[in-house]
Amino acid sequence: MEDFIILSPGQRLRKLRKKLGMTQAELASDNISKNYISMFENGKRPINVINATYLAEAINQKAKEKNIDIFIKPSYFIKNERDIAREMCLEIIEEVSQNQMNKYSKYKNLYKAIYISSQYGFIDLLAQALEFKGKTLFREGLYFCAMTHLSKSLLYYFQEGNKEGIYNCYLAIGQIHFMDENYEAAIAYFNLASAYGNEDNILYYRALCHYKLGHYKIARNIIDKIIFKDERVLKLEKNISNIV
Repeated sequence: MEDFIILSPGQRLRKLRKKLGMTQAELASDNISKNYISMFENGKRPINVINATYLAEAINQKAKEKNIDIFIKPSYFIKNERDIAREMCLEIIEEVSQNQMNKYSKYKNLYKAIYISSQYGFIDLLAQALEFKGKTLFREGLYFCAMTHLSKSLLYYFQEGNKEGIYNCYLAIGQIHFMDENYEAAIAYFNLASAYGNEDNILYYRALCHYKLGHYKIARNIIDKIIFKDERVLKLEKNISNIV
């Protein structure tokens, strides 16, 4: 759980200083005393931009000398825990959305984003992290767990009034029911999604469900309503035409 703890500005400095093997005295200068550094690290003294800039430059220079991969900006010592927590969650969600992690890293980092966003009340980020984890579980075929996460995400998206998020969750839940061959439930969720997003996409899934149920005429009528027909729609349309 240590990775989930958001450090205060002073604690961040202490952690970096110790990682570099520096004492407070070694970090001090003519313009910033050892006592100031001690008080800042213990949360008893605020910091200004000038001192934050000096500390960042001193840390970066020492890291360069020791060939340690550290580079920080002055804002790292100014931002409060809440700001850092939000940035951390946003970074995780961005990396996950770009598929820059393997499966196990995704689960670990999404759990971290869910935990931190929940602790700090970042409802918008909590909804996104739950959605991404739900979709990751869905791709692994873990439908029940995926449904649980997506349902929670849906509730938070409703709290935020995020129509795109609501659409994505309804669509994903509908797809889970489809994969589970519960086509009636899938249609219900696709119908719910249609009020919030891309109608053509929803029409395709609804037609596909009716096709699976043997409702070929209904499926054909739905296909006829699709304006922009991609390859998958044309394939389904051809299959239906061969039957009706």
